[in-house]
Amino acid sequence: MKIKFLLTLILTVMLLAVHVEAAWQPEIRIGILSGVESVNLQMSMPSVIVDAADNTKILRKVEAGENFSIDFATLKVEAVEIRGDGIPLTGLQITINGKKYFGGARINKTGGALTVINLVPAEEYLRGVVPNEMPISFEPEALKAQAVAARTFMLKNRGRHSAEGYDLCATNHCQFYGGVEDVASTDSAISETWGLVVVLKDALVDANFHTDSGGMTENVADVWGTSAPHLAAVKELETKTQPWKVELPAKDFAARISSSLGDLNEIKLSALEIGKAEYDRSKSGRVKFAVIVGSAKTIQISGNDLRTKFSLPSTLFDMKLQNGTVTFEGYGRGHGVGMSQYGAQSYAKAGWDYKKILAHYYTGTDLKKLY
Repeated sequence: MKIKFLLTLILTVMLLAVHVEAAWQPEIRIGILSGVESVNLQMSMPSVIVDAADNTKILRKVEAGENFSIDFATLKVEAVEIRGDGIPLTGLQITINGKKYFGGARINKTGGALTVINLVPAEEYLRGVVPNEMPISFEPEALKAQAVAARTFMLKNRGRHSAEGYDLCATNHCQFYGGVEDVASTDSAISETWGLVVVLKDALVDANFHTDSGGMTENVADVWGTSAPHLAAVKELETKTQPWKVELPAKDFAARISSSLGDLNEIKLSALEIGKAEYDRSKSGRVKFAVIVGSAKTIQISGNDLRTKFSLPSTLFDMKLQNGTVTFEGYGRGHGVGMSQYGAQSYAKAGWDYKKILAHYYTGTDLKKLY
């Protein structure tokens, strides 16, 4: 009787484990390659290639570990999908031109070439994102905050690349997705926050994040021109973090500002004080604009344009002309909107949990479990 009870208990636990492993999650389409004539592939488990227009139409079966290719010239249908043969995407891996990704793939004919799209369960996708967006050695609560922010960004921006046939790209334009990653610290952060997202009045928010604010995050309107109440400037635990310096000859500076500027005579910009607004600086102290006085012309240029033209780490800087040299000295890394990753790490070290970190950076928001 005891043996029968133990067997029943073990079976129940196994079924529960399978249920957890197979828990529903969204399927995300990630653009991997475009404009290619052919692609080499390999599946980790027995799979099928189906006509994307009719997924009951199996074009070919593929053995586990079999190398195969799909070529534009020989592909007879407009799109195919490669999925497990009776096996869910979760736990399936595909190798695309030598690089491993979670899930399967869709391959579209686009113009005169192929577009290769990774079909990946949302939480598996995050396993390839979080370790590429935040240092894996960060505190567990910082990593959890990053996992929730990345999940929220993923779902809020799903369909950003719908015109190209997929949801998100694999670059920093969306979130950097490195394919298969097996990292214990980030895998744990993802599983412990499974399905959690940031919402404002029950709606998904844009959970923007950046490397380091330098001491205070930025109002989103001062960066991209569109207001969002949850993306307000907030102070950090530490200030003047990640200092940086860029120098270049005044002649080169003037030429890159404008060919019609003439010689550089003066730079007009108020002094930086983190957390203090000026006529030419935002609430956080970032540069809204500077006035560049040349011998032939005077130009007003935005801080964002200066950052782009001179590849500056941030817009939280001072700028001076002295002895024929233009010097930028500033702090932080990135646009400054939303969660500062190094700021989150500082708060985690100070004992904050991920919920408090997220509430700090995304003003007025709540957490919600979507799945």
